[in-house]
Amino acid sequence: MSLEYAAHHLSAAVCSLATSERPLQDRLQSSWDDHVQMVWMKPCLTRDLLREFRDLWQRYTAASDDPMATRLRSLSDDEFVRVAEELLSLATRTSVVGATAPPGEKLAKLADLE
Repeated sequence: MSLEYAAHHLSAAVCSLATSERPLQDRLQSSWDDHVQMVWMKPCLTRDLLREFRDLWQRYTAASDDPMATRLRSLSDDEFVRVAEELLSLATRTSVVGATAPPGEKLAKLADLE
């Protein structure tokens, strides 16, 4: 896997939020299910980016016994704006790191954060 893989899915999540006409909660849940969760599937972020991704996931995903559950918690209008901004920021930083990282950049797994 690669940083480009992560950047693709994070950018696709932002695009799906911006281009759908469905209610915001539905758009965000769909982008979370279709794109954001894909970043958990494979090591595709540096340690710093993975830490930021994990924190984003924990802030907006509903509490569950399954740490990889994708159901979002109920969000206020302000939180919808924040999650969109955070996704865009993370997607942008991931793209930049991917474009400037030396070949063979070490990508992290959740176990690396413990």
